[in-house]
Amino acid sequence: MDAITLFEEYVDWLRVNVPLAFENLAPPASRAEIDELEKALGQRLPDDVKAVLAMHNGQLSTDIATGGEGAVPCIPTLSFLSTRLIEQCWSSWIAVREGSEIEQLQAFGAVMAGAEGRVKPLYTSAGWIPLWSDTSRSDYIGLDLDPDHAGVPGQIINFGRDEERHFVCAESFTDLLSFLLDEVRSGRWPASTVVEGEDDDDPGDESESYPWFGLPGEHFFNALHARSDPLTAG
Repeated sequence: MDAITLFEEYVDWLRVNVPLAFENLAPPASRAEIDELEKALGQRLPDDVKAVLAMHNGQLSTDIATGGEGAVPCIPTLSFLSTRLIEQCWSSWIAVREGSEIEQLQAFGAVMAGAEGRVKPLYTSAGWIPLWSDTSRSDYIGLDLDPDHAGVPGQIINFGRDEERHFVCAESFTDLLSFLLDEVRSGRWPASTVVEGEDDDDPGDESESYPWFGLPGEHFFNALHARSDPLTAG
């Protein structure tokens, strides 16, 4: 299936199974918004990415490392970034790449088994474009438009502050959507509740709970890593 069909089926699944996530999907991105994003990035996005943004421009309410108030993620455990937030998250790394300590930071970059020669062993690259974000950390699943010699432009990788060891999550964004659809249909990622500030030893604790997509303690990064790991995938 193509990206549009896959995402339509995913949205239909959300409507039935995680209605609060479905209701948090944003309206379509305009052609101007997508053009502005590509101009800011200085790079052309793959057609499948633009097609999905033209269906839903991320989330209405979004949690990322720099802000948010307990929004329901529209991807299991991850925020679906809008054109504005893609640019914002990508731009936040410009100062890092231009900083005086960039050589030391780049030396921390590495690749996991199976990604040798496909992903550059760097800490950050201007060619890494965030699409889905951790809700509280500067860690992302996104496009690799700067692959290593055996990689493919547009492959999907992990990267970010705490994701310095990279792996190939999917061969393309369409491939990523296919995996996403299979995962949610498997029943592994139900609607649930996250409790903040819970303290079992404090009977007076007034913890706050809010709707969530995925079981607390689970993370979609782990499912993607298991898929890419040659020891577990094969």
